[in-house]
Amino acid sequence: MPGVQDINRNDLGVMGAGVLAFIASFLPYYGYSFKGVTVAGQHFGGSSASVTAWHSYAILGLFLIFAGAIIIAVRTFATMPTMPVGVHVLAAGLAALGTFLVILRAYTAPSASGPGGSVGVRWGAYILFVAGIAEVVFALLGMRESGEKVAWNSSGPAAPAGPPPAAPPPA
Repeated sequence: MPGVQDINRNDLGVMGAGVLAFIASFLPYYGYSFKGVTVAGQHFGGSSASVTAWHSYAILGLFLIFAGAIIIAVRTFATMPTMPVGVHVLAAGLAALGTFLVILRAYTAPSASGPGGSVGVRWGAYILFVAGIAEVVFALLGMRESGEKVAWNSSGPAAPAGPPPAAPPPA
């Protein structure tokens, strides 16, 4: 089993971002706060509540983000079967789709703010967004470093577009 110093830096980044996303998924993701009312010097009411990211289709996004990190962890600490697509490409795709779903869920929920109150995305959501984006970036950097091919470019560099060059004139 490799030590931490033997693991590729980008793979560590993917796995670390996955762990951070897991932790951030339990932090306040969406909620409301109300400061209450002050009447004749007396303060009445006031409340706040929040939910984690474990609601609606954000759950699917979380599972995709975690799957991207788990695939890199399995590749790092065990052997992976050969696949038609590179491991980093798969991890980047899963994490990108998961991050998109988590962000989409946060911003399709209603939000509002006014005097004394607000409803909307909370601070834990922003940590989750950053962790998901970081996982995608580290997976793409790992893909670039390892030289993995993507499905649409598996044969190498593309030929230049345009007509073929003209043949030289006969001598």
